Amino acid sequence: MDSLTPIFVSDPVLNKDGITAYTSYTLQGTRVPEPLIRRYRDFDCLRSKLMERWPGIFIPNIPHKKTVGALEKEVVDMRMEMINRFLNKVSNIGYLFNSEEMDLFLQSTNDVAKHFDTLPKQSYEDLLKKYCMTFTDFDDNYDVLEGKGNQAKFMQTLKTSIQKIRHFRDVIGKAKKSYQATHESHLLLISMISLFEKEALKDYCQDNEDRLIFFNTKNVQLCKTISEVQENIANPYDKLFDAIAGDYLDTEALMEGIESINNLQEQYDGLLKKQNNAATTITELQAGKTNVSSIFSFKSREQQIDAMMEEKQKLDTDIQNLGQIIRICCFNMDQEIKEFKTVNLESYYNELTKLEATLSENNKILNGLWNAIISNDNIKAVNLD
Repeated sequence: MDSLTPIFVSDPVLNKDGITAYTSYTLQGTRVPEPLIRRYRDFDCLRSKLMERWPGIFIPNIPHKKTVGALEKEVVDMRMEMINRFLNKVSNIGYLFNSEEMDLFLQSTNDVAKHFDTLPKQSYEDLLKKYCMTFTDFDDNYDVLEGKGNQAKFMQTLKTSIQKIRHFRDVIGKAKKSYQATHESHLLLISMISLFEKEALKDYCQDNEDRLIFFNTKNVQLCKTISEVQENIANPYDKLFDAIAGDYLDTEALMEGIESINNLQEQYDGLLKKQNNAATTITELQAGKTNVSSIFSFKSREQQIDAMMEEKQKLDTDIQNLGQIIRICCFNMDQEIKEFKTVNLESYYNELTKLEATLSENNKILNGLWNAIISNDNIKAVNLD
């Protein structure tokens, strides 16, 4: 990450607090005046709070917390990669990056969760005002029923694809480890050949180093290519693995966003049910009928009617506000789905291109190594006929 990045983490450090061990990261960037120390659970807490206070909206994802193997270097490095991916995505979503939740996260000096608890509870009216100010491109003619249908259909696609993505990620992970093992074998082979020449063949050369191939400091080209193999061979599956792991997180986050809209709809249906019950109760009270609640109430019938009228009025307002919130969320989710499809395809094409380029460059370096070997005058002088 460069100095222009708004926020990023680096320098993972293992900490021990009695019998508890955890990894902390240094959070810094253009929006962080002084470096902050954050644990993985702090970023998990940030995302949970964003999901809670921005319901029905796509919130970038990070991997779920692990209790086993969380301190292993591979896991720590992967987490740092995915945290930075999360922070980068949030930085590119203005309303999240400039939200009061992010402000608190960046200002907290100790317990992030406790700072989040100071945020006031949002009413449907509060949430609608925030969404109206944030999502100003909402189309009043948007067909919410059609949008819900399309999202339900795409949800089924995501449920199927996420299983495939997980399997693909695991296969790439195995290829990544296999390639790394092969590269390490190449390095070991080079080291052992040099050692073999030094300890087993040097005497055969009657101390004439020019007769050797690897254990020969005068063989400048070979030394250069060996250095290239050691320093420049990259694992071509590293970036592909990260991309597919990120694709998995984005797919999961999109599913959570759609599910969050469904939860809002369930709240809406619940309010409608309460509204109907309130209207029925008011009608019964006005007609002089009694029910269990009115029998045990200390209020007069007129007071009970006034209280129910007040409750129904609040329900009417909440229903109206929540209905508009759902419309905005559905419209916004449609835009997210369109971008999700486009970005994922382009990302896939780019990663395949990078994979091919890395493999080609690696092969070029390895071919250069063996060309430097067989071009040695001692080898060229050998008559194989």
